[in-house]
Amino acid sequence: MLPEITALKDAALGAAPWTPGQARYGLDSLRPAEFTAALASEVPGARVDDLRVEIDSRGTTDRARIHLNWNETGRNAGLPATAFAKGTSSQLAPRVIVSGFGCHTYETRFFEQIHPTLADLTIAPYVTRSGSGGRYVLAFEDLALRPGGVTFYDADDEAPKEHAEAVVDLLATLHGRFWRSPRFEGDLAWLQTYAKRPGGPFMKRLFTWSEKRFMAQDRTVPESVRRLTKKYVQNQPALTRLWESMPQTLCHGDTHLGNTYANADGTAGIYDWQVFHKMNGLRDFAYFLMHSIPTDLRRAEEKNLLERYLQVLADSGAGSDVPSLAEAWDTYRLLTVDGWIAIVFTLAAGSMQPDDRMEVTAVRAINTLTDLDVEQALTAAL
Repeated sequence: MLPEITALKDAALGAAPWTPGQARYGLDSLRPAEFTAALASEVPGARVDDLRVEIDSRGTTDRARIHLNWNETGRNAGLPATAFAKGTSSQLAPRVIVSGFGCHTYETRFFEQIHPTLADLTIAPYVTRSGSGGRYVLAFEDLALRPGGVTFYDADDEAPKEHAEAVVDLLATLHGRFWRSPRFEGDLAWLQTYAKRPGGPFMKRLFTWSEKRFMAQDRTVPESVRRLTKKYVQNQPALTRLWESMPQTLCHGDTHLGNTYANADGTAGIYDWQVFHKMNGLRDFAYFLMHSIPTDLRRAEEKNLLERYLQVLADSGAGSDVPSLAEAWDTYRLLTVDGWIAIVFTLAAGSMQPDDRMEVTAVRAINTLTDLDVEQALTAAL
């Protein structure tokens, strides 16, 4: 009962029009001195005199490009003229979701405690602050300023083979560095499995509602996919126990193509750490392939990509503890269902993502579920 009360309290704070100290959070809270401290520690005399917030979008979070006006010393040193920031949503519903599920506090803690171990795989933070009720602000490097630039993707783009391989390398490296990590019993003891994260008590009700609403929609879905969706919802406690019995690592949790980028040297990066958690790493792998790789490419390359993942996973810290290819294949098939439920929820809720974008993702996912006979894998696991 206590976790449910806590989750309800957090959601209520998200709905509140005001919370104590909220002036410290949100895009308007950013101050020139913070960027001076973050960027000019090795340039004596450099200073950001003022800044301008250029709103980019408002949704789950408010996002903006920050224009930094450096003094002459800073300009002569070539210090960054822009940064990227995200913060408290100005919209009620997203703020309630972010607060109720602790997305703002998790992402802030990621950059404060975990980022140093993964700095080569993600974006560099400048400012990190979070409070109650979904109030927070984060400022980062502007990736567009990296030498050679970076390539960005939308969630419904098709990952080219080279980028798919780079993302698989990235995920395996991430998972290898935290494979059965002793830090989960130490400074990261607060990091939970997904079911035990803030807002976890809402998940069973949310998925039950999503499944009913999704089934009532007018869309073509194979009967096998409808059955496995219902089976997942009806057996969440058993599946949660199964997920948590697998070897655990740190998972990003939302590894669709739109959260990745390609560096000029061909390596991949990833951002948006609001839903990271402890889980078996093949969940991130399955989620990426299902959401982001065009069906023909996935069919042709998924076993090669899985072999590649296992090799890099072993080299990055898991060593001889990695599963065999056959074991990993079975786990991959099973864990695709977890990525599918995220799509079901988004389609059921509506308006969280553009309709055309989600339809593209849904087609890829349904093809994956039928190709891999995930209904059989789910039935066997239960």
